[in-house]
Amino acid sequence: MKKKKAKKQLQKKKSKSLKELHKAAEEHYRLLTPTPKYVKRKGYYINFAYKLNYEQLGYTLESIINVCIMGLDGYDLHNEARDIKEAHKQFADVLEFSKKLIPHAEFKFLDKSRKLLLDND
Repeated sequence: MKKKKAKKQLQKKKSKSLKELHKAAEEHYRLLTPTPKYVKRKGYYINFAYKLNYEQLGYTLESIINVCIMGLDGYDLHNEARDIKEAHKQFADVLEFSKKLIPHAEFKFLDKSRKLLLDND
Protein backbone atom coordinates (compact mmCIF):
# COMPACT_ATOMS: atom_id res chain seq x y z
CA MET A 1 0.00 0.00 0.00
CA LYS A 2 2.77 2.42 0.89
CA LYS A 3 4.37 1.93 -2.52
CA LYS A 4 1.12 2.84 -4.29
CA LYS A 5 0.69 5.95 -2.16
CA ALA A 6 4.31 7.02 -2.72
CA LYS A 7 3.94 6.38 -6.46
CA LYS A 8 0.73 8.44 -6.53
CA GLN A 9 2.42 11.32 -4.70
CA LEU A 10 5.34 11.19 -7.14
CA GLN A 11 2.93 11.28 -10.11
CA LYS A 12 1.14 14.28 -8.55
CA LYS A 13 4.45 16.10 -8.06
CA LYS A 14 5.51 15.36 -11.65
CA SER A 15 2.14 16.56 -12.94
CA LYS A 16 2.47 19.81 -10.99
CA SER A 17 6.03 20.31 -12.26
CA LEU A 18 4.89 19.66 -15.82
CA LYS A 19 2.10 22.23 -15.50
CA GLU A 20 4.59 24.78 -14.13
CA LEU A 21 6.95 23.97 -17.01
CA HIS A 22 4.20 24.54 -19.59
CA LYS A 23 3.24 27.83 -17.91
CA ALA A 24 6.87 28.99 -17.93
CA ALA A 25 7.23 28.00 -21.61
CA GLU A 26 4.16 30.02 -22.58
CA GLU A 27 5.45 32.98 -20.60
CA HIS A 28 9.03 32.98 -21.87
CA TYR A 29 9.20 31.41 -25.34
CA ARG A 30 8.56 34.58 -27.34
CA LEU A 31 11.55 35.12 -29.63
CA LEU A 32 11.11 32.27 -32.09
CA THR A 33 7.69 31.83 -33.67
CA PRO A 34 6.73 28.66 -35.57
CA THR A 35 6.44 29.11 -39.31
CA PRO A 36 2.85 29.11 -40.62
CA LYS A 37 1.39 25.89 -42.02
CA TYR A 38 1.46 27.17 -45.61
CA VAL A 39 5.24 27.72 -45.60
CA LYS A 40 7.17 24.87 -47.23
CA ARG A 41 10.30 25.25 -45.12
CA LYS A 42 9.28 24.33 -41.57
CA GLY A 43 11.02 25.77 -38.54
CA TYR A 44 10.91 29.03 -36.64
CA TYR A 45 11.41 32.68 -37.46
CA ILE A 46 12.49 35.61 -35.36
CA ASN A 47 9.45 37.60 -34.46
CA PHE A 48 10.79 40.85 -33.03
CA ALA A 49 13.72 42.29 -34.93
CA TYR A 50 11.88 45.61 -35.14
CA LYS A 51 12.84 48.38 -37.50
CA LEU A 52 11.14 51.74 -37.67
CA ASN A 53 10.84 51.83 -41.47
CA TYR A 54 12.35 50.57 -44.73
CA GLU A 55 15.07 53.22 -44.66
CA GLN A 56 16.26 52.03 -41.24
CA LEU A 57 16.09 48.40 -42.40
CA GLY A 58 18.13 49.28 -45.49
CA TYR A 59 20.73 51.08 -43.40
CA THR A 60 21.02 48.10 -41.05
CA LEU A 61 21.46 45.68 -43.97
CA GLU A 62 24.08 47.98 -45.51
CA SER A 63 25.89 48.15 -42.16
CA ILE A 64 25.96 44.36 -41.89
CA ILE A 65 27.41 44.05 -45.38
CA ASN A 66 29.99 46.81 -44.73
CA VAL A 67 31.12 45.17 -41.49
CA CYS A 68 31.56 41.89 -43.38
CA ILE A 69 33.58 43.68 -46.10
CA MET A 70 35.80 45.33 -43.49
CA GLY A 71 36.20 41.98 -41.75
CA LEU A 72 37.37 40.33 -44.97
CA ASP A 73 39.49 43.17 -46.38
CA GLY A 74 40.61 44.79 -43.18
CA TYR A 75 39.62 48.27 -42.17
CA ASP A 76 41.30 50.96 -44.24
CA LEU A 77 40.18 54.49 -43.45
CA HIS A 78 41.57 55.83 -46.75
CA ASN A 79 40.13 53.22 -49.13
CA GLU A 80 37.82 55.34 -51.29
CA ALA A 81 36.83 52.36 -53.48
CA ARG A 82 34.82 50.88 -50.61
CA ASP A 83 32.90 54.09 -49.84
CA ILE A 84 32.22 53.09 -46.24
CA LYS A 85 31.33 56.17 -44.25
CA GLU A 86 31.17 56.27 -40.46
CA ALA A 87 32.57 52.77 -40.07
CA HIS A 88 32.61 53.01 -36.27
CA LYS A 89 28.87 53.81 -36.30
CA GLN A 90 28.15 50.89 -38.62
CA PHE A 91 30.00 48.51 -36.32
CA ALA A 92 27.96 49.84 -33.40
CA ASP A 93 24.69 49.46 -35.37
CA VAL A 94 25.45 45.85 -36.28
CA LEU A 95 26.33 45.01 -32.69
CA GLU A 96 23.18 46.74 -31.41
CA PHE A 97 21.03 44.80 -33.89
CA SER A 98 22.75 41.54 -32.91
CA LYS A 99 22.19 42.32 -29.23
CA LYS A 100 18.45 42.60 -29.86
CA LEU A 101 18.46 39.06 -31.22
CA ILE A 102 19.64 37.55 -27.91
CA PRO A 103 16.69 35.55 -26.53
CA HIS A 104 16.68 36.71 -22.89
CA ALA A 105 13.11 35.46 -22.29
CA GLU A 106 14.10 32.00 -23.48
CA PHE A 107 17.12 32.04 -21.20
CA LYS A 108 14.82 32.81 -18.25
CA PHE A 109 12.65 29.88 -19.30
CA LEU A 110 15.65 27.56 -19.51
CA ASP A 111 16.68 28.57 -16.00
CA LYS A 112 13.17 27.94 -14.64
CA SER A 113 12.78 24.64 -16.48
CA ARG A 114 16.18 23.45 -15.30
CA LYS A 115 15.20 24.19 -11.71
CA LEU A 116 11.85 22.41 -12.14
CA LEU A 117 13.34 19.39 -13.86
CA LEU A 118 16.37 19.00 -11.61
CA ASP A 119 14.72 19.81 -8.28
CA ASN A 120 15.44 16.78 -6.09
CA ASP A 121 13.40 17.79 -3.04
